[in-house]
Amino acid sequence: MTPSPSSSKFLDTPPLSHRFHRPMERHPFAEGYEVPQWRQLILHIGLCALAYPILLVFVIASTGKSLFWARFSVGAGCGLLGFMLGLSLLNLARGILEAATWATVIHQSRIPNVPGVRLKDLATHSNNPLGSLGALWLLWDRHSYQGADREYRKFYDKRPWSLWILFFLLNVLLSGALSFLLGRVVDISVHVIHQSQEYQEVAVVADVSDRDINRAKGLLSAFENFTFTWTLAPFSTRGSLPAAVSFAWDNDTVYFSEVSLSQLVPGGSGFGTFQSDTTSPSLDIDPQLIEKDPSVGVDPGAVLRFPRWGIRIECVKIPDIPHNLVPLSEHNFTYLFTPRDTLRPLFQHFNLLLPQDYEQSFNFSSTLYLNDTLPSGINTSSIAMGARFSDNGVAHSMKSTPLSLGANGDGFITLEHILVRLNDSFAPQGKFGVKGNLSIPDEDGFLTFIGYDAAVCLELYEPWILEVYNGSVSLPSSLRIVDKSATITDMNNQFTTEQLKGSKISDPLVKRNLTSTNLSPVYIVGHENSVNQILKDNGRDSNYVPSPTLISFTSGDGPYGYTELSEVYYAKARALADATNFLPYFVGSSLSVARRYPDQVVTNTKIANVQIAVIIFFVCLMGAISALFVPRLPLDLPQRGFDLYSWFSAFYAKELVAEKPGSLDRHMELKEVVEYAGDMKFYYATN
Repeated sequence: MTPSPSSSKFLDTPPLSHRFHRPMERHPFAEGYEVPQWRQLILHIGLCALAYPILLVFVIASTGKSLFWARFSVGAGCGLLGFMLGLSLLNLARGILEAATWATVIHQSRIPNVPGVRLKDLATHSNNPLGSLGALWLLWDRHSYQGADREYRKFYDKRPWSLWILFFLLNVLLSGALSFLLGRVVDISVHVIHQSQEYQEVAVVADVSDRDINRAKGLLSAFENFTFTWTLAPFSTRGSLPAAVSFAWDNDTVYFSEVSLSQLVPGGSGFGTFQSDTTSPSLDIDPQLIEKDPSVGVDPGAVLRFPRWGIRIECVKIPDIPHNLVPLSEHNFTYLFTPRDTLRPLFQHFNLLLPQDYEQSFNFSSTLYLNDTLPSGINTSSIAMGARFSDNGVAHSMKSTPLSLGANGDGFITLEHILVRLNDSFAPQGKFGVKGNLSIPDEDGFLTFIGYDAAVCLELYEPWILEVYNGSVSLPSSLRIVDKSATITDMNNQFTTEQLKGSKISDPLVKRNLTSTNLSPVYIVGHENSVNQILKDNGRDSNYVPSPTLISFTSGDGPYGYTELSEVYYAKARALADATNFLPYFVGSSLSVARRYPDQVVTNTKIANVQIAVIIFFVCLMGAISALFVPRLPLDLPQRGFDLYSWFSAFYAKELVAEKPGSLDRHMELKEVVEYAGDMKFYYATN
């Protein structure tokens, strides 16, 4: 009769000898190894096959997110996948450590004197079957145990058990490093995108103050005196002016002056203060101003949206030049007359009506000097306006007529004539509307003539809403036109809705719209400054000689490259000149409200396919080796592990036998059990 498990004799009960033992299973293709763990191996291979899709799910989820969430998602995916693969790998490799531990017990049980292994050593080896500590202790013990020496056991077990322990440690190392390795094969690239949904209101320098306007008034007398041909700054400082930029809008090109860095920092200003020391606002900024707590100032890394002045221009050649131009009158003037039908398309291009004054008959006496006469063949009833030019030797001359000085607040309108007078000896390929009758001998005595051509342009100066990028490593850069308006409004659509973050600017001194009211002094000074800068590029000692400016009005190139006055080339050159020499002076020291749209830092995540394929293949290979090649115990003994059933079999069937008999009392503290049995030696009974 078998005693009850509560009996003190339970573990002393001999095994049941009448139990039927099935024949020992064998490895299908490798002698000396245990039957493979087929189920765990299939699960491991399946997990390896799913590793890439699982990781890809986390990679896709992280793409387009912020850097924090991308790292979190990739880290979670790599951590989870690494844990699953590592746990599967260790469960497969566990059999190797178990076999090596039991083999050590068997080896040590074969020595004749004091055979066996201390129970506390056996506990150290088996307490953590998935960790490296027990394996390292086992490796050390095999080095110190006499029975584990290869020379001692060469007659019954020649297998390199220490190498199998090292292989188990390699599995432990790989499983622990898997999350790290997987994280290295996922590349997270960061890029900045602009967004137009959330914004804050900030103050920037984008307008002129009353003080700036008063300073401009003080300069009017100098610019109205043609004797000076005055400009706002010396030629040496022109390089510090902001660059001109242009953007397409419908069928037009709109020209702007680039934003200066000083418009975006505390204490900054534009060129429109009309002070002599305002020459380089983007380059000469006091660092202490930037460090101040700003009442004006914009943090970098954002798109700014605020109103700015822009230019649209349309030009057309004066037709029938021989009948509409007097090359040189009796009083040494050149007269240019513009037909009404030439002007009307210019205004229609901008959806404007031809001013009523130009619908009336033109008063020729307002243009002709004394008894100078009209050109022969002119249709006087068709003429809308005329212009008179002095015989001053300048190859390109301009006559501006302001149609609106901004009183209505919408901007300024200018009608301007350009007259080209060029000695034909400098234009061998040149085409002119007409040549003068007066010949001029050159230095070799050959007769030369002055060629004439002309065009008229309508130029509009209007407020536009633009976006400019204020980067942290570069100067401000304009991006695009948002709207043709003087006030910022929400640009909502079915995809985006703008939302203010923070409070609105309530300071009444910070303007919310761009208006031309009271800006006529600034307009006149800025416009004349631009014209005079153009006029200064002319021949120094000779009359009617070409210049780079004049050549830019044509399709030619070089000193002798004048071809023919082109209204398209001239319009572009004229607008660029105004955007550089005129528009910067519309920005002085007055603050305006701007919307700041902070950048979003998003990620693009991708998997390095070759590297992850190598990792997955290696993990699969290590798992397959661990599953297929668990060494059999010495003497062809049956497999034992660290599970409860193995220990039950070992003690119940007296496979593990204590070196000396002993007994344990019931209800002993675990600490007492360790103290009592830790140094007891157990040996494996092989017969």
